[in-house]
Amino acid sequence: MLYSIISALNVQTVLIGLLVVLVVYKLRQRWKYNMPPGPFCWPLIGSYEVIQAKYLHEIFGKFTQKYGPVFTVSLGPYQTVVLNDINSVTEALVKSKADFANRPSIHSVDVLTEGGKDIAFANYTPTWKLHRKIAGKALRQYLAGNHLEKVLHDSMNKCLPLMAKEKGAFNPENYIDLMVFNILNAVCFGESVELDDPEFVNFMKMDKDATEMVGKGFVEDMFPIMYKIWTTNKYRTVIKMFDEIISLVKRKFQEHDKTFNSDNIRDFTDSLILARKEAEQEENEEMLSQLSDTHLRQTILDIFSAGIDTSRITLYFAVRYMAGLPEIQSKVQEEIDRVVGKDRLPGIKDREKLSYTEATLHEAMRLGTAAPVGVPHSTLCDTKVGGYDVPKDTMVMINHWALHHDPNYWKDVEKFDPTRFLDENGKLGMKPESWLPFSAGRRVCLGETVAKPELHLIFATIMQRFKITLPEGTDPELKLGGSGGVTMPATYEVIITDRIKT
Repeated sequence: MLYSIISALNVQTVLIGLLVVLVVYKLRQRWKYNMPPGPFCWPLIGSYEVIQAKYLHEIFGKFTQKYGPVFTVSLGPYQTVVLNDINSVTEALVKSKADFANRPSIHSVDVLTEGGKDIAFANYTPTWKLHRKIAGKALRQYLAGNHLEKVLHDSMNKCLPLMAKEKGAFNPENYIDLMVFNILNAVCFGESVELDDPEFVNFMKMDKDATEMVGKGFVEDMFPIMYKIWTTNKYRTVIKMFDEIISLVKRKFQEHDKTFNSDNIRDFTDSLILARKEAEQEENEEMLSQLSDTHLRQTILDIFSAGIDTSRITLYFAVRYMAGLPEIQSKVQEEIDRVVGKDRLPGIKDREKLSYTEATLHEAMRLGTAAPVGVPHSTLCDTKVGGYDVPKDTMVMINHWALHHDPNYWKDVEKFDPTRFLDENGKLGMKPESWLPFSAGRRVCLGETVAKPELHLIFATIMQRFKITLPEGTDPELKLGGSGGVTMPATYEVIITDRIKT
């Protein structure tokens, strides 16, 4: 009994000691650095308001009103500087060169990326820069031909007739999922599937479940000691899902590696293998030796899995907005009918003439930001932003939602208005300064060159084929679903009318 009491007191003493050390450390940082202001945060736990918030972008918006566009908040043990306006974001990501180009060390991310061997989450190192260079070259090689348009048309020709069979109100998510999966599956692996394909059904279930759970974060990352003594069922479930997804990509990559033929480049995986082989003739051998097959697999996973996530959610938003905005939908369809007609599918070359259609998609991406707080950055050195100090190894988050809803840059900010993106001649104008769905600077999204034409052609093809309406009695205003760092429309149903009878 006495031993138990003494042990309990010892544990309590250690915990109190740790809290004191953390408080002193944070106070020393405040004294040493002129850090941005922010709310009170508990040691280890961080901000109670953040823990309780449904969406990170919303609580960050609330803090902005009190502390300004640059503030400090603790997310568990991670002291984080959050940037909420385009001036501070441009200063950090573009003007400060590589100061903000690193990624924070988060255990769960390290596990999911097989030791930080991907491009999206890996640290900013010479190996990463070579990895990114090879991946970028592979994408350019793949996009140089007509591969993307062909896989887009193949997918839409398979999916749209299935969707056209729907009578009455239905949830369009499964069809959007199939369109996006088939396109990215063909881009990465040269393969196509059916709606009831077991691999597709299993992957999408895992992907959606994992996205929801990862979006809410892991308790283990707040209290890293839990990785050593006990992990939650949620964490173990996500790890199991990702192990399956990684195994799938590994198997497909190995099949491509065995059958590779430089005279017959079928997909992005082939282009990536070719780019690595070409790099062997051009790059430093010692540096190349650090790039393993795991790095290449993780590159494919970045394009495949992350591409599916952002694309499907963006299209959920776009279709839902069109269903509730019949006047804008009609303008989109009038433009498509005039430029493309109804006898063929929209193609890559039509994109520059479908300005209103693309502007409508951009507005859906603004109001319905799929990744509202993006991927966190970390500072490589002591630096500054917004007049404040930011110490080395500080996590930095970009509130893309705040950029896209900033009344200083967007008139009638909550109004859906595609003309924001058009010039005086009705053509797609320069990118608005505070529109940043793919981030910027040295960590700009690798898949942007695929995502933009992919999303445009999927959206244009859906609009060409169907008139989309909401069931009678449905509130036309879009409601948000998701949680944490992931947003999407709340589950909805639509009714479609086939505009092209086949």
